[in-house]
Amino acid sequence: MTQADLVTAIGNTLTQIDSTLMNPDLINQAAKWQQVYAMRKHLDDQQRVLVAATIQADDASFQALTAQIQQAIKQLQQVIDNLKKIDSIINTIAQISADLDEILKAVS
Repeated sequence: MTQADLVTAIGNTLTQIDSTLMNPDLINQAAKWQQVYAMRKHLDDQQRVLVAATIQADDASFQALTAQIQQAIKQLQQVIDNLKKIDSIINTIAQISADLDEILKAVS
């Protein structure tokens, strides 16, 4: 992974975090929302420093660390995807409940 690849990967992750911060499930948990936002801000600050840094991308330790970062980004994406599934579950349950309300109105 090059420095540019890493900057891009962090940028994509920031975008995913921004979308997550708009999730109603997280918005309703003020303390957790603030924690995620603070961590997002820190990651953004780190990306800015990374852009300004001169890095030897062929260095073995850099490559090992970027591999770890890539794995962590994949794990974060899975968590974000699971959070999106929760919205789908909630929407489906709400639809079932609304349909059931209609049935109960018809038999009342």
